[in-house]
Amino acid sequence: MNTADSLTHTDRRGFFKTTMLAGGGFFLGGWFPGNVAAQETAAAAFSPSVFIRITPQGVITLFSKTPEIGQGVKTTLPMILAEELEVDWEKVIVEQGEVDSRFGGQTAGGSNTIKNNYDQLRRMGAVAKTMLVTAAANTWQVPVEECTAASGVVSHGTSGRKLSYGELAETASKLPVPDEKSVTLKAPADFKILGRRIVGVDNEKIVKGEPLFGIDQRLPGMVYAVYVRCPVFTGKVKNVDLAAVKKLPGIRDAFVIEGGDDHYGLVTGIAIIGDSTWSVFKAKKALKVTWDAGTHAGESSEEQQKKVLAAIKGKAAEEIRRDGEIKDFPKDSKTVDAIYHYPHLAHANLEPQNCTAVFKDGKLEMWAPSQSPGGGLNAVTQTLKIPRDSIKIHVTRIGGGFGRRLMNDYMVECAVIAQKLNG
Repeated sequence: MNTADSLTHTDRRGFFKTTMLAGGGFFLGGWFPGNVAAQETAAAAFSPSVFIRITPQGVITLFSKTPEIGQGVKTTLPMILAEELEVDWEKVIVEQGEVDSRFGGQTAGGSNTIKNNYDQLRRMGAVAKTMLVTAAANTWQVPVEECTAASGVVSHGTSGRKLSYGELAETASKLPVPDEKSVTLKAPADFKILGRRIVGVDNEKIVKGEPLFGIDQRLPGMVYAVYVRCPVFTGKVKNVDLAAVKKLPGIRDAFVIEGGDDHYGLVTGIAIIGDSTWSVFKAKKALKVTWDAGTHAGESSEEQQKKVLAAIKGKAAEEIRRDGEIKDFPKDSKTVDAIYHYPHLAHANLEPQNCTAVFKDGKLEMWAPSQSPGGGLNAVTQTLKIPRDSIKIHVTRIGGGFGRRLMNDYMVECAVIAQKLNG
């Protein structure tokens, strides 16, 4: 099947006139805003881990590490943090985490995100609470055991004194981070957030049609592209009439990009650049190209079926599973022998494959609806041959994955086109 992923990137003759988006807050090695006041606030914030940030103004932000595909992890992961942190759910801000090695694995697939992160996030929340309680005890010069935390406030039972997490943020940020294995976790019977029916944090924005998904991204000076590949994996361009395409309305450029044999990375294709998706889609339909399908030219669903039938009948057949045997069939029984064959089906997402990229001064910034954004970072790094710390990837909400977005070919294509336009 011919793949033409919708990409967005920069103009060939001009850089994007836009500044890098900044996450704010205290993150070691993060991309800070240029604003001095914002940097001072970030330095005073309490961030014992990449999952939590509490500012002196009392703003509590919890970060969801894995991509949101509609499975609810952007809401659930912060709920786990909030439970142990002892904060009111209604008062926290939830943000999608960017690609950051300190989060650990950020892949969303196999329906195992909650299971794999539950214990870690509970401990991250408990560590932060422990430090805030310690900060309060130190401030009041009282034993830690006399202090308790609830609803974002630390209280001293004997004197009745109270300090909010915001008031304790700067003091707590100067304390050593305790070993996560040393903290005490709550008993499930004491849970206040987990087990409640919580509305998804993005629900209102989705209903209002606010820009959450990869395909929603809009930047100043943005142009659009399609990347046209051979219908057969790893096929090459034999000949193409690029001149005719470049003359079409709304088209800025068109060129061939040579790729390799890794269909999870960059394969050979034709990039068509234009002012709108309409213009590039029209140009794609008008494109006159002859492909060299290569060694896979003869492959088809029919050929695959023939190979499978031959394997079943030959020595290549291997029994994978057997669940019991029926020993005594009724005397009037009949044996039915059948072979069922299913064709390859496309993992067609509701939101088409897409990506947005800005390449400027040797740095790349991307917005990608990827199930494995870390894998996308690796693939882009290897393909563009630029340092990892020169690439920033924003993780957007995903309009359906089904495993298709575990492969990041569309990210690589977008990055390569952006680099060619402004490299």
